[in-house]
Amino acid sequence: MIRIVTGPINIGKTTWLLNDFKEKDNADGFACRKIRINNEHTGYELVHLSTDKTCHFISKVDKIPLEWNEAFRLGMHYSFNKDGFTFANNIVESALEKGVKCFYLDELGHLELKGEGFANILRRLLKEKIDLVLVIREALLEQMCKTFEINDYTIIRPNLKNSENLITMI
Repeated sequence: MIRIVTGPINIGKTTWLLNDFKEKDNADGFACRKIRINNEHTGYELVHLSTDKTCHFISKVDKIPLEWNEAFRLGMHYSFNKDGFTFANNIVESALEKGVKCFYLDELGHLELKGEGFANILRRLLKEKIDLVLVIREALLEQMCKTFEINDYTIIRPNLKNSENLITMI
């Protein structure tokens, strides 16, 4: 079963994923959590869901830390750390070796549509016989499903305003 968590920016997709993971047995994955320094959003870190280990993954270009191992930039705003991709790949390998039944992947977007980012991870996971929970920004949902041939899935639309989730079967 594939569940896709979608919605506009800052609606609570990652929060929903983190809460759902707490309810699952035999699951693993990673979430992309915002980094705030002095109440300013400076980037994102990947969080390994089963261990809470983190890796600084994305930095705003004007906030790149020392010893940053840049893989590439997205537009003029964000820099991606090579170490984050290694971290994510290691999580996938470990989860598959352990035989997890469900994997959480946060977040898929523009890079994956260009065959970059987590595109190879997603392709690999789609071939496995495990449940997936994928976070995809709403504006990219149709294109992402078409590109990766995801046809049978459930949509979850978190709504932080009323703490309810609208689930639509597709």
